[in-house]
Amino acid sequence: MSIDRVLISKSPGEIRVALLEQGRLVELLVSRTGQESALGNVYLGRVEAVKKGIDAGFVDIGLGRSGFLGVAEARPAGPRNGNERDSIGDYLNEGDAVLVQVQRDPVEDKGAKLTTHVNLAGVNLVFRPEQPGVNISRRIADENDRQRLVTVMEALAPEGSGFIVRTAAAAVEDEALEKEAEALISTWADIRKGRANARAPAALFTGPGVAICALRDLGQEVEKIITDDTDMAAEIGAFLGTDKAILEMHGGAEPLFDTYGLEEQTDAALSPVVELPGGGSLIISQTPALCAIDVNSGGADGGAGGGAKEKTALAVNLEAAAAAARQIRLRNISGLIVVDFVPLRDDANKRRVLETLRRAMADDPQGPHVIGHTRMGLVEVTRRRQGVSLLELLGGAGNGPGGPVKSALTWGLEALAQVLRQGRGQSVGLELRASPAVIKALKAAGGPGPAAVAVVEERLGLAITLSPDHDLADGQFDIAANRNG
Repeated sequence: MSIDRVLISKSPGEIRVALLEQGRLVELLVSRTGQESALGNVYLGRVEAVKKGIDAGFVDIGLGRSGFLGVAEARPAGPRNGNERDSIGDYLNEGDAVLVQVQRDPVEDKGAKLTTHVNLAGVNLVFRPEQPGVNISRRIADENDRQRLVTVMEALAPEGSGFIVRTAAAAVEDEALEKEAEALISTWADIRKGRANARAPAALFTGPGVAICALRDLGQEVEKIITDDTDMAAEIGAFLGTDKAILEMHGGAEPLFDTYGLEEQTDAALSPVVELPGGGSLIISQTPALCAIDVNSGGADGGAGGGAKEKTALAVNLEAAAAAARQIRLRNISGLIVVDFVPLRDDANKRRVLETLRRAMADDPQGPHVIGHTRMGLVEVTRRRQGVSLLELLGGAGNGPGGPVKSALTWGLEALAQVLRQGRGQSVGLELRASPAVIKALKAAGGPGPAAVAVVEERLGLAITLSPDHDLADGQFDIAANRNG
């Protein structure tokens, strides 16, 4: 899978980053005002509790909910004697100030997952303070490249620290790697200096926004980056440096995502049903414990003759394996995933389906692991959790077989984007009428709604009145001049 185009749309209350392959949506990243990801941020936290029963500590990092720090992430990096038996109490005491990095954002009622092993990511390198050694990406196959990179990075690594060399580094000159390494080492020096003067809980390092993170982690060249916001274009241009030629401003009257058909693709990614080209389908059911993907043969037909049923099941399963891999990444489904393929009798066919699934998941940056068949014939997959799923972020209660159901907040932010487009050139205030649930979401304190409304008012120079209308469904809204406001 090769990402050839990145679209970045900034609208009141949120930023959306779409990764495309030949016009098809591969991954959608969304960041909302006040709900930005803390992944990669470094904090000086305060240990609130040490729980020996679960070998973990709970650390206040100032995000409202205490973060979780397990013994493996609290233990200093480096080799250990296999006979040693340690516990969380060997490393943490209540009231301690501890330097931690967020490994996983808070999810539902769970706080952020933390580590004391800080990794600072760049485009080509990841600096690992106090973690010695140079590790080269396995995707760099050429032995000469590997040896060159080891030699260069060992010379640059401070004593007791090390680097991970990313795939993109194979095509980068030594001088550029040196500059990047120096910048990362300088960032670590700033973090240590900040720690000396900070009082826990305190943020010591905040990573770049969702757009720059996506471009940094893409690890490949893209043909075009398109954005609809001038400030975002300036930020991306500064990041790209000499590669600015691939950056383009969207100048059409139609919204950027509409131009590329991404709104329809996003709606489809919220639906539990995915139709397969051959007549089968996937039914995707997400729960807090796991995600179940059921493969149905539907109207698929393997043709007449002996073994037709097995042939049909194999054809559907091969299509389903590729589709499931794409949907898992697109929807950011994480944790335990169980796929119920159409039953097969032939063991060789079962292995073929598993191999197809593994190949289809090979490019997923979250490194999913296809475990294999259970005794009941289900296929187990695990995928590293990073952020919430697309359904949790954009969807609302009541998603079911009838189709996608967006949350009231998602509808509200879409309505505000339309207010911004329609309000240009107006001389009087505007009234947005929507369902009570949508208006409530836009007014909710602490959410992105109030800030988004303020952005629209500032850009238009007009007052925006939000009015609930019980006759309107969540996806419906009216915009009109408010001559009495």
